[in-house]
Amino acid sequence: MFSPLSRLSLAATLMLALGLGACGDEAPKQAPIEPSKGSMAVQPKKPSAPVVAPPPAPVVPKVEVPKPDPGAAAVAPKVEVPKPAPAPASIDDAMKQAAALDKSGDREEAIAVLHAGVARWPKNATARVELARLYLGAGEPGRAKPHAEKATELRADWSTAWNTLGRAELGMARFEDAIAAFERAIEANEENRYAWNNLGHTLILLERWEDAVAALEHAVDGEEVEPYMWNNLGMALENLDRLDQARAAYEQGAAAGSTLAASNRQRIEGMTQL
Repeated sequence: MFSPLSRLSLAATLMLALGLGACGDEAPKQAPIEPSKGSMAVQPKKPSAPVVAPPPAPVVPKVEVPKPDPGAAAVAPKVEVPKPAPAPASIDDAMKQAAALDKSGDREEAIAVLHAGVARWPKNATARVELARLYLGAGEPGRAKPHAEKATELRADWSTAWNTLGRAELGMARFEDAIAAFERAIEANEENRYAWNNLGHTLILLERWEDAVAALEHAVDGEEVEPYMWNNLGMALENLDRLDQARAAYEQGAAAGSTLAASNRQRIEGMTQL
């Protein structure tokens, strides 16, 4: 569909901070010192002092300590231990639980639940795609990719699986592989506007403006077009200096609710084509 791309060289800087704690032994303990013994010389005898009877020891009154009542032992407060969530009975239950957790804002637990479900039912392509999407939402395309790949193996004709794989590749800046995955998604379903848009978006990143316009025109060709698709098309057209068409695309996006498209439309107001 589109000409192959040369792989982009990506420079990465890895910073590693290694902190080592000081280690050592305890300070050596000093051995006890024995008191020095007296001299063996014979000392002169002193006159013996008169023997005086010691005074009687004072009588200390005996205090009766009350014994604790064994029946009145303190009762420790009862701690309520939360019961663990029941294990999903099926992969469908696992997906429902994960979706509810993600909706409530607990994406980490949603991933854990669905990961356990996928480990138990590994051949469910839908669960694989949903898990990959959770990882993508968490900003972890590297962990999303294996599940998206497995979904394409389980259902090679499923457009959504290929589109999800393309998103993972794009998240890792593997542009060639992303384009290949999006093209496979389009081959499986030519009406998949998300795949067309994602293909166009990738081509914009590569500054392949003509190819991007061709893909994005497919993305906006139909009903229920997402506003950002119009904005992407406007951007590609603007970079080709097709300003009238770019304005029209931005206007469509702004009318559909894209604040970015509205801002871009205002920005190019008064600009003329070369």
